[in-house]
Amino acid sequence: MSQAPSPSVHPIILCGGAGTRLWPESTPRRPKAFLPLTSTRSLLQETALRIAGVAGAADPIVVASYAHAEIVLAEFAQINIACRLVTEPAGRGSAPAIALACLEIVAQDPDGLAVAVACDHHVPDAAAFAAGVLAALPAAAKGAIATFGVRPTHASTAYGYIRPGELFAGEVRAAASFIEKPDAELAEVLLAEGCLWNSGNFVFHAATMIEELEAREPDVMAAARAAHAALDRDAAVLALGDAFLASPDIAIDVAVMERTDRAAVLPIDYAWSDLGAWDSVHEAATKDKFGNSVRGRVSLVDSERCLVRTDAATRVAVIGLENVAVIVENGAVLVCDMAHAQKVRKAAKSLEGV
Repeated sequence: MSQAPSPSVHPIILCGGAGTRLWPESTPRRPKAFLPLTSTRSLLQETALRIAGVAGAADPIVVASYAHAEIVLAEFAQINIACRLVTEPAGRGSAPAIALACLEIVAQDPDGLAVAVACDHHVPDAAAFAAGVLAALPAAAKGAIATFGVRPTHASTAYGYIRPGELFAGEVRAAASFIEKPDAELAEVLLAEGCLWNSGNFVFHAATMIEELEAREPDVMAAARAAHAALDRDAAVLALGDAFLASPDIAIDVAVMERTDRAAVLPIDYAWSDLGAWDSVHEAATKDKFGNSVRGRVSLVDSERCLVRTDAATRVAVIGLENVAVIVENGAVLVCDMAHAQKVRKAAKSLEGV
């Protein structure tokens, strides 16, 4: 007996993150998504290849800054994957970007299901990711807006959490509540309760998301509709005009997920990281027997659990250090105890204009 064909899935790749905690490699001109942090490919390319492995996946809609249009097109050309690129004149958060992409999906496929993903996360098991998307589709078809909830490996203070509720469909559960990034004490409590890390990746019916945004953030939808209606369909890149700037700057979690009664979560067990800081890059990287990960011309002496990355023009020696990141790029140097990696954004900001 032949299997029924998989439903069409419309990927949305959100390419607007700045990655300021990954300074000095990540910069406004070439942010985190375009860096090869975990392999020889950029994070955007890894994401595109992972999405392409989902059965029934259409060409992804990529929402990115107008300033990065050439980089995005070049990245996709290098891996021979097509995309529909929509560019923003300025970032307005994930909610307006998803609203715009959903309008584009519904215009072509009124019953279309969508999977919205960040462009710069680390998911080494592409097959497990694809299986997770397919597992969430039945719930999405029934009206749920499902996010992937990662089973924690430790009590992290770097991620938000989701408290899972009753079963909704298949393995998908209702999302009982969302918890912002906790302090260390609360993180231990949430871990013991069986709460999940909020991955910020979603599966939903595009029309359902439009309906929710219309009800909860009408200004977002008004700006998205105006910008979508004005797109030049003859252009290779769908460049949004100034009408898009009328939207509030708001994340989809705040606009919809924390307010809707349709929020759901699929618990997942595969490895995942948002690679939000250098300590998480080190955790995801290939390491030697001393726990060190290096890129470039690096000499390590009596050092353990270090991350050292240098550009082609610079040689770096690290002696007698533990748990330290040394990053040399773009004429700048970062030396950081990885226990304080979350503070890199503050240091980078203080050096602006210096």
